[in-house]
Amino acid sequence: MSTPALEVSPFSTSPNPTSLYITPSLRAVLTKARFTIQKGQGITLVLGDVGLGKSTVLRFLHSDYDARDDTITTFIPTPDWPSNFSMLKSICMDFGLEGRRSYRSQQEDFQQFLLSNFKEKRNVVLFIDEANLLSNSQLEMLRGWLNFESPTRKLCQIVLSGQLDLRERLKAQQHKPLRSRISTYSLLDPLTHEETRDMLDYRCKWAQIKNPFSLEVVERIYEVTGGVPRAVLKLCALAYEMKVMQGIEQVPIEFIDGAVEEIEL
Repeated sequence: MSTPALEVSPFSTSPNPTSLYITPSLRAVLTKARFTIQKGQGITLVLGDVGLGKSTVLRFLHSDYDARDDTITTFIPTPDWPSNFSMLKSICMDFGLEGRRSYRSQQEDFQQFLLSNFKEKRNVVLFIDEANLLSNSQLEMLRGWLNFESPTRKLCQIVLSGQLDLRERLKAQQHKPLRSRISTYSLLDPLTHEETRDMLDYRCKWAQIKNPFSLEVVERIYEVTGGVPRAVLKLCALAYEMKVMQGIEQVPIEFIDGAVEEIEL
């Protein structure tokens, strides 16, 4: 295969939806999220440890729905609002609504916006990454938005992704109302050995390069990363660059061990 024409980085850790390798377990996560969105069930939650690809999964879903004529979306990469009103106002403005001076007026505008889109048979979907950064009152505000509903569906679908500490927070008694309203819940897992191999195959095909990792080298990669996608990609990116600098075809296993020391996996 030829070198990528656009200088695509085959092992970039940036959350690019087009580079996402869909494993069977990840396909199940996407299926549950799509069920919640399509059926108007309200909130779906995707949780996972650091480096498991939560942001990429969320961007993958967002890119899918953002391209649809019957769906209006907004994507929040980092929810760092200082107050509930600033959160509401910011999201409304993302949806194209005018910013209001009072919480009540902004809430009424938002409710009318959701109702108008429902009448036009358009689905409104809010994607929030790093949802573990939301305050308790902001999480409660999201739950309150589920009260905007028709007899058959919620008027706003909410897709949250966050780290595992969000799961612990939601176990608290104060979040029982929100916990009971979550339609679907998914927990991301590390890749298996086979999935690690297949992901690297996919990434190389995506970037239009020949796979430089032998089965023995992939086994070593899996051994030192535990199948955590971000760790796999960081390791492979450095080892691949070392290969390019040396002008050789395959990545030797010594490059993997050297890269491990370099990035302190």
